[in-house]
Amino acid sequence: MAFEDILVERRGRILCVTLNRPERMNAIGALTSKELLEVLTLYRDDPELWVMILTGAGEKAFCSGMYVTEAARKTPEKGKTEGFTIFKPWTDRMQSIRKPFICAVNGHCVGGGWHLVADSDIVIAAENAQFLDTHVNIGLINGVESAGLAWKMPLGIVMRMVVEGRHFRITAKEAYQWGLVSEVLPQSALMDKAWEIANHIAEEAAPLAVQGSKKAILGALNRGPSEGIAYAWSVLSDIEESEDTKEGFRSFVEKRKPRFKSR
Repeated sequence: MAFEDILVERRGRILCVTLNRPERMNAIGALTSKELLEVLTLYRDDPELWVMILTGAGEKAFCSGMYVTEAARKTPEKGKTEGFTIFKPWTDRMQSIRKPFICAVNGHCVGGGWHLVADSDIVIAAENAQFLDTHVNIGLINGVESAGLAWKMPLGIVMRMVVEGRHFRITAKEAYQWGLVSEVLPQSALMDKAWEIANHIAEEAAPLAVQGSKKAILGALNRGPSEGIAYAWSVLSDIEESEDTKEGFRSFVEKRKPRFKSR
């Protein structure tokens, strides 16, 4: 799979996508967005792909958000930047996929880069990672990305990052303390850990059960405590007659490793 702005590596059932514009701090432009949409569609539609890892090239930045220089060139005098329209298709696609995403934040994560963090299911970070936002510093609203992060960490911290702009940032350690990331590692160990987690999912977890669990959890969160728990109960029956569920029980009784097939 040949792309210009991203690198794509496939290892069995795992797809690793790396933003590959280190000279631009892995900013996301029109071409990057097009390629992200393409690879996310591939991930969604290929039944043999069970896990995706997302990261950035280089040691300085995971993603600096919108490629502002490009957006400014395409913005007419009367207003409306093109940046929002290029982000929406791939972020909508990512949010619609039930398969799991692992995000490995290897440096600065700024503005639009929050989409990748907010919409991932597991987020790990290198010790040098920092999270900040500059929307208000260039006259833009941060509404979508910050709403996504507010599901994962205290609202007051998200709000301060947004309204204080570039002057307030949180470290990887603080992101861990506030629940945004589940583990902080030396940068040299970050991708090994991402692959390790992905392998645990791809090699030992039933894919339909993983996807059903994600559906139940996110669906419950969107419905509030009482209705959400009722919704989660309703999802349990989705795969109870699947081949994988039967295989899981059978392999447990036979004391062997299950052979899941996503059926």
